[in-house]
Amino acid sequence: MKRSVLYRHLASMLLVLPVLFLSGSNGFGQRNRELPLRELLNVPGKLVSEAKSARATTQLKLTGYRVEEIKLPRQLNVELHGQQVAVDKAWRVTVQGGPFAVRALPAVIWIDDQIVGNGIENETLSQVTAITFDSSLVREGGVVSLSYGEDKEGREKISQRLRLTREGGNQ
Repeated sequence: MKRSVLYRHLASMLLVLPVLFLSGSNGFGQRNRELPLRELLNVPGKLVSEAKSARATTQLKLTGYRVEEIKLPRQLNVELHGQQVAVDKAWRVTVQGGPFAVRALPAVIWIDDQIVGNGIENETLSQVTAITFDSSLVREGGVVSLSYGEDKEGREKISQRLRLTREGGNQ
């Protein structure tokens, strides 16, 4: 009887230990050095540009956008244009409208012909948000658009162009 209990505990430990090791840094006191994307979705930001329309004019029912500059709590090293760069700011681009369908392909937010990032839908599916560390994307007159997947031809544009506020943006 005692041997059976011992074997069960040993078997449990053999199952639990690999899970602890695979769960990584949190299990053994190491800290994750990167900011989670979800954290950047909710931190306060400074409004850089915003446009709203009373009526949706596209098939995806886009009604506007909001671009916010986020001051990062610490400097991060990110890859931009194939190079490692230290950044202390990010830009949160939110497209409003919908309700946006959750599809097999991700929602992709664009400014002009450049991808800002894969979007994350909010709980009510009325907004899709992407984060970028590339300040060159946020420029006066840029056109915000949304597609599913990286289909440049299938994206839908918001008619109002980026108009940067004095306080924010890449000026």
